Amino acid sequence: MNNLKVAIPVSSKDDNPTMYERFGRASYFCIIETEDDSSVVLANPAVEARGGAGLRAVEFLISNQTQSVIVPQLGPNADQALRRANITIFQGESLPVKDLIAKWKNEELSKL
Repeated sequence: MNNLKVAIPVSSKDDNPTMYERFGRASYFCIIETEDDSSVVLANPAVEARGGAGLRAVEFLISNQTQSVIVPQLGPNADQALRRANITIFQGESLPVKDLIAKWKNEELSKL
């Protein structure tokens, strides 16, 4: 699990934001480079989409070379799109990003 980009939906650009409960409607995605634990918080271009927010969010993550996501839940279209893109999906809970990454590194998160 080294040197991967892991994306987590979040609602703020804080230093250690908490995971947001809705994947496609999250205001931002925190993308963590697991090799050095660096991260960037990027605005989600799908947040205001009238429909298909989950699919647009997946396209955005693909364009940012994301290999895994940690999410609370997914709609069926986003789930299928992530799987087609070979992005690994992990079940998260409403915790700060740093806690979720620690759980991911310790293999404490379930794959969906």
